[in-house]
Amino acid sequence: MKKIIAVDIDGTLLNSNRKISKKTHDALIKAQQLGHIVVIASGRDPFGVYPFADILEFKKFNGLLSNFNGGRITNYKTGEVIINHSLDLNLAKEILQFSEKNLDMHYIIYSDDEILTSSSDTYTLKEICDKAFTSYKVIDDLAYSLDFAPNKIMFSQNPNLIDKDAKKLKDKFFEKTAQVKSTPYFYEIMPKGIDKGRSLKEIADYYNMSMDDVIAFGDEENDLTMIEMAGCGIVMGNGSDFMKSKADFITKTNDDDGIAYYLEKFVFNEK
Repeated sequence: MKKIIAVDIDGTLLNSNRKISKKTHDALIKAQQLGHIVVIASGRDPFGVYPFADILEFKKFNGLLSNFNGGRITNYKTGEVIINHSLDLNLAKEILQFSEKNLDMHYIIYSDDEILTSSSDTYTLKEICDKAFTSYKVIDDLAYSLDFAPNKIMFSQNPNLIDKDAKKLKDKFFEKTAQVKSTPYFYEIMPKGIDKGRSLKEIADYYNMSMDDVIAFGDEENDLTMIEMAGCGIVMGNGSDFMKSKADFITKTNDDDGIAYYLEKFVFNEK
């Protein structure tokens, strides 16, 4: 039976060397050859996942990209944006202006061709750009001059300091937005109701498939909704104890080809 197989990137699809291992690559290629639909489900912008889509031959197999934690769903082969959710522009500017007056952490916004930030001191800015395979531009008055509705706003801060400011954002904007701490040093704000789980539901509806036929692989808290909503939510062996407590199955780590292990054991042998 055809499945939708959704994979997170960091800590899931990629090993500790930030590579797709041959075994994991071969398993996902085999899955597509067998008629399954593979989706890269990431908090990254589209540019940050294109190289992995190429490695997994998404143009050949019509693989899908779910970016910005479910904010945008794209057919990689055709470039068609199937579904797009963005923050209201005025709300986005309100969040940015609030952060500049009340928070100690900086933010980034993904545009179509580069990363925008109000400060070159943004925590892990180089790492963010490396992962997105793009450059950044500093706009001092970005909180006031932003002229497009972003899919998400990402805040970056030292892990020892981030929770205090994240609480302020949650207290102020929780009623109007979806928020998630995606790594120990990233806090992300999306449109209300948008998350990876909803994106998988939208993809399942697009293909007229049941959520029972969705398999999701993840490791961090921004993967929680898709782990909970998928017919089978798989957490990597390197995932947090909290995430493991929510899993339908705990597979091997990202360095031990946890995706391939599960697919070989339960999907490829399915009759």
